[in-house]
Amino acid sequence: MIGKILKTNPKLPPKCQLVITDPPFGEIMQYAELSDFFYVWLRLAKSIFPNGEFERDYSPKEVEAVSNPFRNSQPEEFYQRILTECWRETHRILKPGGILAFTFHHDKDAPWISVLESLFSAGFYLVSTYPVRGDASKGDEEVAFGAEKVEYDIIHVCRKRMAAPQPISWARLRRQITDDVRRIKNLLSQHQKEGLPAADLQVIRRGKALEYFSRHYGQVFIEKDRPFTIREALVGINQLLDDDTGTASGPEAPPPSAEPYTRQFFRIFYETTHVPRDQMQKFLRGTGIAPSDFEDRGWCSEKNKTFTFTPPVELALAWKGASRKGMARDFDQSMFLVGACVDGSGIRVEDTLNSPNFAPHPATGDLVDWLCRHGGSQEIKFAAQRARTIYRDWLSKNKPKVQEQMKLFDLE
Repeated sequence: MIGKILKTNPKLPPKCQLVITDPPFGEIMQYAELSDFFYVWLRLAKSIFPNGEFERDYSPKEVEAVSNPFRNSQPEEFYQRILTECWRETHRILKPGGILAFTFHHDKDAPWISVLESLFSAGFYLVSTYPVRGDASKGDEEVAFGAEKVEYDIIHVCRKRMAAPQPISWARLRRQITDDVRRIKNLLSQHQKEGLPAADLQVIRRGKALEYFSRHYGQVFIEKDRPFTIREALVGINQLLDDDTGTASGPEAPPPSAEPYTRQFFRIFYETTHVPRDQMQKFLRGTGIAPSDFEDRGWCSEKNKTFTFTPPVELALAWKGASRKGMARDFDQSMFLVGACVDGSGIRVEDTLNSPNFAPHPATGDLVDWLCRHGGSQEIKFAAQRARTIYRDWLSKNKPKVQEQMKLFDLE
């Protein structure tokens, strides 16, 4: 790994044209512990090593760039922090036009997030990604683990960021990614016919999508002053690719203008308010989302191995006394409108819509309309129909405010 090279060359000047490396894959391989099999035998001859290389009983492990919960209470954070320092030193020694190339693949999203966040934070962006067949045999999918679940490695070619990234909305970036992925769709379909697994195709498409995201890292906004995180981007990219390949679940997917977590949540609670735990886990497999992401937001709760959609009226009443400036997400707005229109809620929808702090999300109307058809219960569908009428009337009376808000989302 880079760290070993840099340790032996601590004052290497910034004259390198190319750095090639193979970063550790999160928790998959504990390199230092494996090296102890050889270290303890080599140590028997430590007297012939002049620089004290084998003075310690075992190989050093304190700053190894791996995720290991037995060494660190926060293994993922430790892994990302050490990896970031490696990339930063690489950034320092590279010439302005130099290239960093590394190979990485993993069947889980968490290690991808750690690697990408550390890479982008260190000042790099993705120039291109190339799939190459890995040297490990995939074997039986039931017993394969980690990298073996994915047949192809992805070679990432990176350059130093020489200028500040330009701000862009997720709406515009999503369109750019969709256009480019569709351009390579025919090429990938030919490879699929020749036996390239679907998982590898998804990795290739995701690599192409991440090239776009990396160019604007830290300046991709879901709305004004709310940047898109790497994790949100991976969720959004996964959904975008599913939509494009026609693998999205449900007869009618939630509107594409909705935020990634909102879309996934309504895909799961399609015309239902109760989902068994095992079904929830199947829905979320490979999406980068965990059930706790929804629970922590208060969107649903689990009891007796079943997840229950939090009633919209409860979500709406939770906003009592809170500033409407904080009601910026599409889920919050759509649930407030629907919950306020439930019989007996006691909430005046117009008071919130006419508040100077209320700024309409572009997906709110589409989500309310979708809930009219696919809400989890008749009560939700009827309330959504009332909310749709009220909201459409408000939109027609407030066109200047709505148009100005849509500009923030890069939408007409």
